[in-house]
Amino acid sequence: MAEIKMTLLEVDLTHETSRTIDVTEDVKKYLGGRGLANKLIWDLVPQGAEALSPDNILHVGVGPLTGVIGDKTILSFKSPLTGWAGRSATSGYIGDEIGRAHYNAGILIKGKAKRPSYLYVYNDDVKIMDASDLWGKWKQETEVTLRDRLNKQTGEMFGVLCIGPAGENLVRYANVTTEFVHSASKWGCGAVMGSKNLKAIAVKGTKGPLYADHQKVWQLFRQYATNPRTMLHKLDESRWGHSTSPAFLLRYADEGIKNNHLGYHEVAERSNYFEHHLKYYAWTDGCPGCAAACFVPYFKNTKKGAFGGEFRHDNLGGFNANIMVGLEEMAEIASLEDELGMDGEELGGLVAWAMDLYEHGIITREDLGGIDLKWGDVEATTQFMKKIAYKEGRAAAALAEGFRRAYEVFGEKSKWYAFEVHGCASPTYDLRNKHSGMALAAGTSHNGARLGSGLESALSESATICNFAAGPFRSIWGSSEEAARVFLNAVCGWDLTVNDIKDITLRNFYFNRCVSLREGYHPSKDDYLPPRAFDEPITDKYGKTWVWDRAEFEEQKKQQYVKKLELTEAGLPPREGLKRLGLDFVIPVLDPMGGIG
Repeated sequence: MAEIKMTLLEVDLTHETSRTIDVTEDVKKYLGGRGLANKLIWDLVPQGAEALSPDNILHVGVGPLTGVIGDKTILSFKSPLTGWAGRSATSGYIGDEIGRAHYNAGILIKGKAKRPSYLYVYNDDVKIMDASDLWGKWKQETEVTLRDRLNKQTGEMFGVLCIGPAGENLVRYANVTTEFVHSASKWGCGAVMGSKNLKAIAVKGTKGPLYADHQKVWQLFRQYATNPRTMLHKLDESRWGHSTSPAFLLRYADEGIKNNHLGYHEVAERSNYFEHHLKYYAWTDGCPGCAAACFVPYFKNTKKGAFGGEFRHDNLGGFNANIMVGLEEMAEIASLEDELGMDGEELGGLVAWAMDLYEHGIITREDLGGIDLKWGDVEATTQFMKKIAYKEGRAAAALAEGFRRAYEVFGEKSKWYAFEVHGCASPTYDLRNKHSGMALAAGTSHNGARLGSGLESALSESATICNFAAGPFRSIWGSSEEAARVFLNAVCGWDLTVNDIKDITLRNFYFNRCVSLREGYHPSKDDYLPPRAFDEPITDKYGKTWVWDRAEFEEQKKQQYVKKLELTEAGLPPREGLKRLGLDFVIPVLDPMGGIG
């Protein structure tokens, strides 16, 4: 069985050129998605480069398994929000289109276009096209316009990734969406696209998938798709989507309420997902290669117009009870988040902070551009969201830069009210709730306070396996590593063992952390929780009080480093581990910075 070739499409926006690169050996070492991206960022982005400069790259990452067992596309870059390694993951059909164009290692975008542009990829036909007429448009209009245009020209329906006004205006947590609501949200990939004058990426692949053993791949997929555990998983996911838990978590002090000041409030009772779903359910869809089909959007007609979208943990938890509204109001807010093009978790945390600062007189109505930004006011919230996207006014412009840069504008008193870790909003899972374990995951992350920096994600985001669909894989094959192994061997023609998969996982986790260490992250100065996590207890609906003791957190943090992340007690990658995994080339760079354990 012959191995398949792994091909990367490289596009240089500055010089308006493109070429294909054989990266088979790198993919065998790192897989695709975020794994390959670690090497691309390390090799191509100069240490200390400004994230919004042409020196940054954007890797639109797929891998051997994209479209086989789910469809995750991982966008990787140096983050404009944190300055460290950044990645955003999105679902939808775009990754499958890239793979079917036979760029099975993704698309690497370098430089900066001379004018507003979009990238056109139709199999081997790669062009940098003028997007002046699209610049300034909101997300839905951008995608519909571009899809219709390309359909008329080619007869094909393209997958489209695009940014909104927030990305164009370099809001540091701007996102990228595809199919209107599938969002690559975290750490500012939309701002990176905007800094490159890149409005959209449109891809159509008609060559079909590349598999070393098509018969074996089909047998494995059939084993997954027809297994009773998969069918049970689908019954829940395809009926209700992946948005059922926030309503319950609000009662257990596991979602932010009133800028994370409260453990429970009656506003939680206005967040009944099942009731909202039954009233506004639209349809069910799934990504290529996924039997779960968890995309369950809503469509709601109101006096103010029609609103459509999908509730997710991050776009709900950032706002919702955190700004004191229920799900009826969230339908409008979530739709606007997607249209303007911002990460709802970050934006929601910042808007809740602004409401808190306004209530306590730290910022004024004049700072807010005349908006009376009171808790629960949907009209004021949506007006302010637009101002942030366009950086209109003192407060909005400051919040567009994120917490750490806004401190310089709002002053020292504003810091205590901020609920952030690593400069990232943390509203979705209240850090004080120890049952969820998110404080340790967020507090030790080398990317910023988000999911996706642990060992499990180092595998899933390199193999591009969706975590929402991964439950049955573990049930059928016994572990995520074994599931990845059997599929990778069939798709690629490799002969990997489970230990090989474990080494790839650890290698990618270490490498990603090393990228952030090179760019200024260090656990000794960065891995801590906000003061309120220790000084402001919260009580849930059922009388349980949650708060951290500082000594307790420090001890558990050490255990997290060693037992969960295979680091030293200081949170650093061990020297011998780096050598064993073939990452010894990072040691001369990080050693003088105190970045090696």
